[in-house]
Amino acid sequence: MARAPSAKGKSRLTPDLSSERLHALKSALLENTLLALETVPDVVVFFTPDGAEREIASLADACGAGLQACVAKSRSRVPQGKGDLGARMLSAIRYLLEARNFDAAILVGSDIPWLTAERVREAADVLEASGGVVLGPADDGGYYLIGMTRAHEALFEGIAWGTATVLKDTLHVAERSEIAANLLQSAYDVDTIDDVRRLERDLSVAPAGACAALRRWFRQA
Repeated sequence: MARAPSAKGKSRLTPDLSSERLHALKSALLENTLLALETVPDVVVFFTPDGAEREIASLADACGAGLQACVAKSRSRVPQGKGDLGARMLSAIRYLLEARNFDAAILVGSDIPWLTAERVREAADVLEASGGVVLGPADDGGYYLIGMTRAHEALFEGIAWGTATVLKDTLHVAERSEIAANLLQSAYDVDTIDDVRRLERDLSVAPAGACAALRRWFRQA
């Protein structure tokens, strides 16, 4: 689930980053996600706003040969459509399960620095073993990953998106609807300047090749 870097978003970072630096950060986060999922088959980029397909595609040329190969490698691009985040995620789930006829659908955000292909495969294994819904908890109270083998509409309705209770509320809905919920390891996204500082600290002790696009963003400061 990707938002075009030029679109509004990450408003909590605007007091701390110039518009140019914020745009570059959003581009780096998206690049980081695409490269992290390079080995995952059947990746679909659901983008917003709906007219941003050319911008999403052009990131390949702007961000280097590695991303160019990644975006060009059988990556479909589909507009998210209208509605709140829940409606757009439900639409994406239905597209994957019904239009593409996949056995399972797994959605991830595009601003999770340490997302890995292994985590996505773990989610797929959980769904194959137990069905229900699989969730990757985010440290801010939301979730960075959601997957299922059938579209559970209830999980996307009546949720206060963007708040610290998204995961809690989703789990309550799952329990009420008798949908088995499975949790993966938690992770963090990048929404605030504290998240940026946390990422910088983590990168300082991570292997040199990790998160190359984000390392480049810090060097350009």
